[in-house]
Amino acid sequence: MGAYKKPIELQANIERMELELTKWNAERSLTPTKRQVEATDVGGCVLLQDRTDPHSMYYNRIKGFGAGDVPRLQEILAWYPASDAAPCFDMTPDRTGPEASRALADAGFLPAEQLAFMAAEPSDAEAATSFDIRLVTERTAETFIRWIEASSPGQPIADATVERTKGYFWQPHFRNYMIEIDGSPAAMASLFLHGGEAYLANDYTFEAYRGRGCQTALIRRRLADAARLGAKAVYTDVVFGTPSHANMEKAGFRTAFVNTFWCKGL
Repeated sequence: MGAYKKPIELQANIERMELELTKWNAERSLTPTKRQVEATDVGGCVLLQDRTDPHSMYYNRIKGFGAGDVPRLQEILAWYPASDAAPCFDMTPDRTGPEASRALADAGFLPAEQLAFMAAEPSDAEAATSFDIRLVTERTAETFIRWIEASSPGQPIADATVERTKGYFWQPHFRNYMIEIDGSPAAMASLFLHGGEAYLANDYTFEAYRGRGCQTALIRRRLADAARLGAKAVYTDVVFGTPSHANMEKAGFRTAFVNTFWCKGL
């Protein structure tokens, strides 16, 4: 990663970047009503709250909770007033100690999911590929959104939502990519840029085209674009042990840490 960063420093950088990505994702969300996500500092925590959707685990998260915040646990939870929903505690390894874990368990929270966060250096040595990787533009933004719709059957996106959001998908700091094979959607992915760093996100390959190397090509293209655009580091997150995890490792990413989501009502 260029100049060596201690694991705790790398974790802090990724956490900051992931928070910025979350805020951006809320802005460009394809929900019928625009999300109203707020970020509030309480003690050593950042409290994310979506007032339009209190049931979203992603947008109702508490980041940074640790032993020092245990005395403020009830104050923290009071920021989430919905009686039928609870926030999710996004716990990093340095803060998941016995005291914090016991307090969460006593409050009814249990470890539910984990994500591996990874880091790599940008590389402008883009590998040759037979795929025609297209950058989403103003002209193709609506098509890209319809690809997203096709990736989630049963979740239609209204025309009004497309009109409201399509401008977000071809911004200089939020670049999106498409691979089409034989006239059909094959794969797509995103590159988010902020503060001299980059984040790979939203990797998806349609089932009929999996195993052909689409995502490997998209990862290498985004690493190359990140380098050309001046990013000093690139991050991503994956579910541990999945094909995405393996693809990222093959492309040069290393696992920086694994977090745990503590949720209630499991």
